[in-house]
Amino acid sequence: MRLHRPDRRTLLLCTLALAGCAGGPPTPRPWAETATRELGLSLTSFEALGRRVTVTRSAGAPAATPVVVYLPGLGQGSDAGQRWAAAWALAGNTVLAVQPLEADAAAWRSELSRTGEFRALGLLHYGDALRAERLAALRRLLPALRAAQPALDWGRAALAGYETGAQTALDARGDAGWQAVIAISPPAMQAPSVGAATLLVTSDIDHDPLGLLRQPAERRQAFDTLAPGGGWLLNLGSVTHAALAGTLAPEGWHAQDQHRQKSGSVMAERGSGGPTGPAGGGGRGPRSGSATEAAQIDVGEGLRLSRAFLDAQLRGAAMPASAALLAR
Repeated sequence: MRLHRPDRRTLLLCTLALAGCAGGPPTPRPWAETATRELGLSLTSFEALGRRVTVTRSAGAPAATPVVVYLPGLGQGSDAGQRWAAAWALAGNTVLAVQPLEADAAAWRSELSRTGEFRALGLLHYGDALRAERLAALRRLLPALRAAQPALDWGRAALAGYETGAQTALDARGDAGWQAVIAISPPAMQAPSVGAATLLVTSDIDHDPLGLLRQPAERRQAFDTLAPGGGWLLNLGSVTHAALAGTLAPEGWHAQDQHRQKSGSVMAERGSGGPTGPAGGGGRGPRSGSATEAAQIDVGEGLRLSRAFLDAQLRGAAMPASAALLAR
């Protein structure tokens, strides 16, 4: 039985922060309130090997749902990627979000970030040493996640991630136990040619604020390494890199965004540095995005098609048809 919530809730998810008037969008309500009262989601957390794991699931779903393990991006904790987690949970999956490495979670508090050495920061975190350490940490975490959530249907499991999380998800696609992988805005990289069915999500303006990539098309490199029949590329057109994170701005940032917008200090994300750091977040770090930016860019097609991809791989449904979706 497919466990979809009414379309009203999906529409609400896709329009959480839409602008309400010429003066800017209204102050958003806390995510926990929206998730539980409007979307019917259950939000909980636990610790596994010292790492915090955020659990997002439909409040009415049975215990034995398919599971999606989500790996956040650089500088993000386990509460990031709420839009993706909510969309997948509303489709009847339980989402376990965990940042495998403390070094990744603390990236924007590091000395390299404080001194504006963002390219060096990117080279460190996407480099071979931390890449291998992150994959090893994920493999150590999995038994702990299964032990903590034994009622979930681990025979139908997907691995998803954004940025560094996408890099690790692609590196692990050949590991046993995964039926699907979703890589959102990965770096330019080679991936195992054989492994779980993989959806790579990017856009035409998925620029790299760290300066490691020359153009967004380089993010599609991993797609070209997948064996025929094993992968799909989802191009979301004009969705920015920050919006692809699917992360809601923390409480208190909304007023700052409004002030920055009125003063003209908000820079459009174009992959080049601004006066206080790479564009797409200013002094907060290039990965944060802003409430107003997220409000103006619709990731709804990505939410819809990623849900359909999970349905196809975890429940045997047909793959969706879309002009934005290219099969390998």
